[in-house]
Amino acid sequence: MAKLNPNSPRSPFPAILSLLFLSLLAGCGEQEDWSPLDGPWDPNHPDAEAILQAPAPDAPIDVEMAEAGERWYRVRGCLACHRLDDEDVVGPSLKGITLRREYDWYRAMVLRPDSMLQNDPIAQELLEIYRIPMPRQGVDDLRVRAMWEFHRQLDREAFSLEGR
Repeated sequence: MAKLNPNSPRSPFPAILSLLFLSLLAGCGEQEDWSPLDGPWDPNHPDAEAILQAPAPDAPIDVEMAEAGERWYRVRGCLACHRLDDEDVVGPSLKGITLRREYDWYRAMVLRPDSMLQNDPIAQELLEIYRIPMPRQGVDDLRVRAMWEFHRQLDREAFSLEGR
C-alpha cells in the first residue's frame, strides 16, 4: 500500500486543509440569531441561564423549542411509558403535566429519577401506583427544557389556556 505524502503534488491534503480553513472562516463572526436548538448546546452561551429557566406560566410558547422538545420526546422513546392523552400505560399520562407539577420537579424527575424515587414523596407515590421505576433518560438540561415547552404547548391546546 502506497504511503500518502502531504507534500506530493497529487496529495489531497492541501485541498482538505483549504476546505477546513474556509469552513472555519465561514463560522466566524457574531451569530445574532443563534439558537441553542441549532446545534451543539453551549452551556457558556450568554443566554444559557435564561434559556434553561422555567418560563412564567403566562409566557408565550417558544414554538421552535417546543418542536425540538417533541422530537426529543419521541426520539427518547418517552411515548413507550407516557402517553399524551388521558390514558395511563406503563407510567402516568403526561397530559396536563405543566398544570400538575412545577418545572423544577419535572426537570429533577427526568434528569435524576433515581434520586427522586428515593427522596420525593410524589415520585414514591407514583412508583407505588405504576410499580416500574423511571430509568435515567440520558438527556441534558436543554432537552428537558425543550420537552417542558412541548408539554406547555400541548397543555395550552388541550385545556384552551389562553395566556397560560
